[in-house]
Amino acid sequence: MPDFNPREHLSDLRGKEYLEVKFRLQWLRDKHPDATITTELLSPPDMDYAIVRAMVTVPGGGIATGLARRSFQQSSNVQGKFVETCETTAIGRALAALGFGTQFTEDFDEPEGEVVDSPVERPPVHAD
Repeated sequence: MPDFNPREHLSDLRGKEYLEVKFRLQWLRDKHPDATITTELLSPPDMDYAIVRAMVTVPGGGIATGLARRSFQQSSNVQGKFVETCETTAIGRALAALGFGTQFTEDFDEPEGEVVDSPVERPPVHAD
């Protein structure tokens, strides 16, 4: 079986290449069949929104988490599916943090005009 090629599964999302979470999962399982994924609902179950944390662990290869928040109003699918959609988003973010589709997701793009990883100016270090 040939190695997973993410380029074969890209779709267009607002003019950018995007790799859906299902294909990031397929890529993970191809490379690391022993990886584990755990999710946790952090919000109360009776709310009209969900907050989910996902953790992906690759034995000997790293651990990453992803958080997602989704409200019932944001969900365009069947009533009650916003929790599942939130879980998928959290898993996708954790996978992207491990390098599975990082370049094909918007999860690490900063909002317009907001730079979250800007360099900090430090005073020069002088060797004496």
